[in-house]
Amino acid sequence: MLGLLLAGPLPGAQAQDLPPDELQVNFSGYFDSFNVSVLYPNISLTRQVSSTTSLTGRYLVDMVTAASIKQNQGGGGADGEEREGRDDDDRAFGKRAQVDAVTAASARGEGFGGPDDVRHELNVGLTQLVAGRILSLNGLYSKENDYTSATVAGTLTQYFARKNTTLQLGFVHSRDRIYPRTKDWTRHQRVTTFSADLSQILSKRLLVQMLYSHTTNTGYLADAYKTVSIGGQAFDPVHPGRRIRQAAAARFSYRLGLHTSFQAGYRYYWDDWDVVSHTVSGMYQHRLSRVVTLGLGLRTNLQRKAFFFQPAYPTPEPLMTVDNKLDAGFSNELQFRLSLNGIRGRDAPSLLSDDRVQYNLSLNLYQRHTDTPDWFSRRKDLFAVFFNAGIRYRF
Repeated sequence: MLGLLLAGPLPGAQAQDLPPDELQVNFSGYFDSFNVSVLYPNISLTRQVSSTTSLTGRYLVDMVTAASIKQNQGGGGADGEEREGRDDDDRAFGKRAQVDAVTAASARGEGFGGPDDVRHELNVGLTQLVAGRILSLNGLYSKENDYTSATVAGTLTQYFARKNTTLQLGFVHSRDRIYPRTKDWTRHQRVTTFSADLSQILSKRLLVQMLYSHTTNTGYLADAYKTVSIGGQAFDPVHPGRRIRQAAAARFSYRLGLHTSFQAGYRYYWDDWDVVSHTVSGMYQHRLSRVVTLGLGLRTNLQRKAFFFQPAYPTPEPLMTVDNKLDAGFSNELQFRLSLNGIRGRDAPSLLSDDRVQYNLSLNLYQRHTDTPDWFSRRKDLFAVFFNAGIRYRF
């Protein structure tokens, strides 16, 4: 379970060394063409308790509806929600990595009828100024009906050259316990990530970042709810017990004009399962007024399959999988963003016109294609919508 580097100053931030006192409330959702629904509200509070110390707390609930989960609860073999992928470029609070983390579950039955699975997540964090450096330490615990995860994470940020250069080193370690409702066993997984992030202000217009991460996964790395069908019989997938994952990325942010900026990036990923991917992204942002900021982005990914992934297995083999995240394919994602900072107007309520209040809306349209049809839906193409509506209040 990655993506758990917790709240701390963004690389290159110069306005302040501690995160601001603020309350954030977000309501997010995900819906796809495989009829998976995920809703996850969350609330977080950050408060400076001294000139050198800040504390953060956050609570999140995932509510998932999918027919595969219904089938699991009834004793059939099917898919559960995937947890992998949440770290993909996200920093604060282990924010969900957009669509990729939840697209493995398959079609649900007619009607919502309440969630089929609920996950609770609690996070507490400390940010401390130490001898001119910024140290962030965090702990996270999440639990659902068949999975628990405990995580510790930290970042150390050092400024150089009058804060024109920033180096951030990160560490994340998770210990997960897996106990599927359709099995009579319990397995464990360990995930350890080391990361480095170097940011450099090259001019008044240009900021450049270089990032690297190294992750070691050990233990039970398959999905117990997926099944490999061979000759009409269902077999459990078998994955290697160890996976080394690495990623290197470069990003830049360029101010085109007084109210306009453009961000672009490239990420190269590789691991010892022979999965290789290339990700290119871009985001155009324009400040229409002191209140309104709009953003439009595009992200595309191309991936090579794992060495043991096959469209079908004629006979049982030592390594087998039907996980389409290990298949070759590509994905595209279109991103829309809207930020409102203190809505002005004669008739606007006082809360809406407060400069300390920011409203954030985002809508992502996602499409993924794999060379092999999904094991449960039997379709190669998935289409999804991800949205977020949030309020940010600075004290």
